[in-house]
Amino acid sequence: MSSATAKMTATPTKAEAPAKRRKKTESLTERVYAMLRTEILTCVLEPGREVSEAELAERFDVSKTPVREALAHLRSEGLVRTFPRRGYQVVPVTFGDMNELFDLRTILEAGAAELACQRITDAEIDNLNRLADVVYDRSEQPSLKRFVQANRDFHIAIAKASGNERLYQLLSRQIDELERFFFLGARLRDVSNETQSDHHAIVEALRKRDPGAAREIMIRHNEVTRQGLFQALASSRNMGNIAL
Repeated sequence: MSSATAKMTATPTKAEAPAKRRKKTESLTERVYAMLRTEILTCVLEPGREVSEAELAERFDVSKTPVREALAHLRSEGLVRTFPRRGYQVVPVTFGDMNELFDLRTILEAGAAELACQRITDAEIDNLNRLADVVYDRSEQPSLKRFVQANRDFHIAIAKASGNERLYQLLSRQIDELERFFFLGARLRDVSNETQSDHHAIVEALRKRDPGAAREIMIRHNEVTRQGLFQALASSRNMGNIAL
């Protein structure tokens, strides 16, 4: 190979180096973002907790750049906020937030249940039955996490069965925003039997393709969940996690 040919061959390799570095940084950012988001939604990083780029970089064994970019993404989602010269804070949760989210969720899920009655398949109903059977031990974090995930999957599956993609996307975001409340509430009281009973009643209405019953049960289920969460959080001694 001539020296000219070798030079031409080497040139793209040098040009690709910045792109490779960007790709590596993006990959680290995505990994840090995913870990932080999970910790916030599961309340490992509790509402109101203050964190710094340096602290998180050391904990995740990365530089500050992917941490800063991950926090910027979480800030755009409303999960963290910044304070000049202080760093970052996991956004606190309030009863006002909870009530607004449940109002919107009830409206969306009642409609999703009605639509799903017309479009749901037998296979989707079988999957909902399986998800409705999940229970948990509130003293065990992995058990609690599986339960909250199964609860999310149950409601998301009904939204998916509605056949309306925009409704599905809206409900996915609403349920994500409520996930911290579910973790906090489920730690304080065992809701396994209550949730299991309501979920099976919803499945039965869907199986019968009864939109009126599905809508009614979904509204009742959301209201029972809301009231249970409110009472559990209001009576908790650790009120640092939630504001009135």
